[in-house]
Amino acid sequence: MSDDPLYTRLCEEYGCEYPIVSFAHTRDVAAAVSNAGGIGMLGASTHTVEEMQNDIRWIKEQVGDKPFGVDITIPSSYVRGNLEELEAQIPQQHRDFMDALMRDNNIPEPTTPGPWGTQRLRGLADTRRKLEIMMEEQIPIFASGLGSPAFILDEMHDAGVKVWGLIGMARQAQRELDAGLDLLIAQGQDSAGHTGRIGTFSIVPEVAELARQHDTPILAAGGITTGQHVVAAIVLGAVGVWTGTIWQATHESATEMWAKQKLLDAKAQDAWVNEADDGKRNRAVRNRFKEAWEQPDAPPYLPMPLQGLLVGKIKQAAEDHKLYDWISPPAGQGVGFIRELKPARQVVMDMVEEAYDALERLQLGEAIGT
Repeated sequence: MSDDPLYTRLCEEYGCEYPIVSFAHTRDVAAAVSNAGGIGMLGASTHTVEEMQNDIRWIKEQVGDKPFGVDITIPSSYVRGNLEELEAQIPQQHRDFMDALMRDNNIPEPTTPGPWGTQRLRGLADTRRKLEIMMEEQIPIFASGLGSPAFILDEMHDAGVKVWGLIGMARQAQRELDAGLDLLIAQGQDSAGHTGRIGTFSIVPEVAELARQHDTPILAAGGITTGQHVVAAIVLGAVGVWTGTIWQATHESATEMWAKQKLLDAKAQDAWVNEADDGKRNRAVRNRFKEAWEQPDAPPYLPMPLQGLLVGKIKQAAEDHKLYDWISPPAGQGVGFIRELKPARQVVMDMVEEAYDALERLQLGEAIGT
């Protein structure tokens, strides 16, 4: 092992220069991060099968033998059925609430033809084929962003694919460790998108302690945006960091400019979490849609994918008519550290420089925050 504190086990085992893993839905971001010395992960849950395969092949061409991976969600609990069967399970009370929300706020009908809110449903239906493509393409890493990948572990290993799992509780971590996953991502509730209920500074050392008994490395996730966060994660027992929100604010990201501006304007307290988007706890920049579901007259959340089907119409209408106070990008509580748009490579380099600066201050006996 190198004397360089940033050259961790992640670097040694996966061939990256820096212990920084990015999560983004844009292939350009994944490739740029891998080429900058990190590990770029492509979020492909809402990709079609064809889109995901095309993106994998494109990334491979861009990064050569540098490490990268693909992340999809495999939720352990969701309502099954075809679109018609699922639509029939949405209670009238919920439909009335959404109709009133659109009517009372003068939100026009979507111009995009329906059905709406089916991306998650399509993603669930395509899961098995996506996993097969990952193995056929022999990607370096597969990460399950929601749900356990243990059922596919042996097949992935036979194809030469490392398997990672995101977890938010110690009991999940123990189950994945017993199954033999190659790496765990301990994700605190500070994180963007789907998230748990335990903070990053609590979940990371707890999972690290469990993982040491299996000699399994872990990454820290949740609110991580700066080099100081990287150093803190390593001190807590992680071999690196899993980062998400900051990559939406890069030049390469396909995130629209209005959403990037929301990220630049947001502070930690603006990163709201509830289940309004798709039936799972989901953190994003505060907006009127999320606020509406916090009101006393709001009905209970529906399970995935029913909630997404229910709210798909109003979200599509807001997008079609540019009603940006009703929609917003995912955001972790580290969003307040994002102050300008940068190339993805510059984000990596800035995090590395900040980390070395923090380490130097520690060696000098100074506080990181000074």
